[in-house]
Amino acid sequence: MEEKKIKKPELLAPAGNFEKMLTAFHFGADAVYLGLKRFSLRNFAGNFTLDQLSEAVTVANELGKKVYVTLNIFPYDEDLEEIEYILFELNTIKPHGLIVSDPAIFLLAKELTDIDVHISTQLNVMNTKTANFWFKQGVSRIVVARELNLNQISNMCKNANGEIEVFVHGALCIAYSGRCFLSLYMTGRSANRGECTQSCRWNYKLLEEAERPGQYFPIEEDERGSYIFNSKDLCAIPVLDKLIDAGVASLKIEGRMKSMHYVAVTTDVYRTAIDLICEGKREDFEKMKDSFVEELSRVSNRGFTTNFFEGTPDSSSYNFESSKYINQFAFVGSVVNKTEEYIEILLKNPLSKGEIVELRDRGLKVEKFKVEKLFAANNGEEVEKGNPNTVVRVYGNFNCGVNSIVRK
Repeated sequence: MEEKKIKKPELLAPAGNFEKMLTAFHFGADAVYLGLKRFSLRNFAGNFTLDQLSEAVTVANELGKKVYVTLNIFPYDEDLEEIEYILFELNTIKPHGLIVSDPAIFLLAKELTDIDVHISTQLNVMNTKTANFWFKQGVSRIVVARELNLNQISNMCKNANGEIEVFVHGALCIAYSGRCFLSLYMTGRSANRGECTQSCRWNYKLLEEAERPGQYFPIEEDERGSYIFNSKDLCAIPVLDKLIDAGVASLKIEGRMKSMHYVAVTTDVYRTAIDLICEGKREDFEKMKDSFVEELSRVSNRGFTTNFFEGTPDSSSYNFESSKYINQFAFVGSVVNKTEEYIEILLKNPLSKGEIVELRDRGLKVEKFKVEKLFAANNGEEVEKGNPNTVVRVYGNFNCGVNSIVRK
């Protein structure tokens, strides 16, 4: 017997560029968050120009989706004039929300636009009183700190006077909700200015803690050193039903600098899981939990943890051996055209005749096939190999849509 259906939370996916936005929408995201070329804390992502943002908002509106713009840098006085200009432009473009961390940008956004303002996780909102302070100022949503457990999140959802958003998947910063100065100290590049070098994931050799002689803190170390700050990635699949029951309004996937493959798979898995839970099919969700995590492990990751959701993380939430990503598949490209006779693939990595690949579409659909023949899409000539940034054609009646992905 099926359970009662409940309201679905928004699924919010990262969009490091226009292609990734289309991928996220195709695989089931209700909304995406993205950054402009400046002031978004992800300077090394592709990001969007104002013209590209305008086009993105148009596409989202046509699809019934939403676009949120991150302006979550911590600005200096000399930044504010340019931020004012950007806000004037954004008020014309009309994205569906602005994600901010600094009170100055919040005040300017309220003064210069009529766009909803969301408070970023960088502002470390950890309790209901702080949340309601910001809601009283006029924000519409708060991305709460990542250091909250399920009970604390549930309490905030019940007692806060606005929407609560929670990160459910992706890389974790070792610092308090990302307020980190390690990168600035080590390299001169500030994480709070969008230039994090991920110094926390370097290998370190611990010599001595001089103030507490005789008190030992066990750390695993080999000839390469130890990755003592290197957190595993967040994965909320084990507790996703509890987050939904708590009343979280938006479930957010980290990863504006991740690949299209990552965006496609993570969005698709969480879309499928959310739908099962909210449509009264929790038994199916329970049965598929392991397969969801297995599919998530096929895209780049550092192992998984539920972080603070189930209590303070212990040593099992860290990877002491390596900071490198685990990759089971290589991303080949995305489907940009489909007919009953063939698909055309925009390659991001090389593809050769004779290779075995997987065609991955929404709804966890996977179709494995061998590339018997390969053709250049621009002139129809048969080729032995397709190179990155070219479009190739593969004949066959494939069960997929445009923006599906190919991996090997």
